[in-house]
Amino acid sequence: MSASVSTTSSSGRGRAVLLIVLVAVLAVIAAVVTVVVSQRTYPPAERTVSAKTQVAAGSEYVDEAAGLVIRVPMGWQAESGDLRFGTTALRPEEVSPDGASGGLVFIGELTPEMLGVEEINNEEAAFVLATAIGQTILPVPAQPVEQQLDEISSRAGDGSALSFRVIPAVQQAMLGPEGALIYSAVVGEGDSHFWLTYIGSPADGSIDSPRADWADEIVARFRPA
Repeated sequence: MSASVSTTSSSGRGRAVLLIVLVAVLAVIAAVVTVVVSQRTYPPAERTVSAKTQVAAGSEYVDEAAGLVIRVPMGWQAESGDLRFGTTALRPEEVSPDGASGGLVFIGELTPEMLGVEEINNEEAAFVLATAIGQTILPVPAQPVEQQLDEISSRAGDGSALSFRVIPAVQQAMLGPEGALIYSAVVGEGDSHFWLTYIGSPADGSIDSPRADWADEIVARFRPA
């Protein structure tokens, strides 16, 4: 009787150990499958932060000259002073090893003196700024393509956002064959108007810089200081 009980007890322990080992093996297999599926579906190299998240996660910067509060996207920095255009510029915090800057943003208050006319609507102003600043930053023969004009709203007022890509007409060092993005938006009403012009990856020919929806998110968060 004692031997039978001992045998049964030993057999029970054996089955328990086997069950624990089996559960552990299944857990390891499940973990491996999860990692493999995750890597195939969302490879680390392909994970990117959305435009809305990148801008929302940034910090606020006050452009005192323009009387405007600007949301600076995560990974970018704001500067004022002696600028080529506007009263605030946004630049990436880091420059890639190949020299690609990732783009350049100019922001400021729109005044009649800037455009040389007393009255101009937001859509016309966006076109003038995109053309003038784009040609200054990228002074090469180029053909505009993929032009898009949208309405845009912000706490500083409603307005228009224009974007297009410029494709170089001839091979040269400043702009690669893929071209570059030019974006300009103007918002506001009455005597209070603000603008933003964004040049995607100037002078390096890269289109790895943020797209137009990223600039939309910055403008949408404009608010009077």
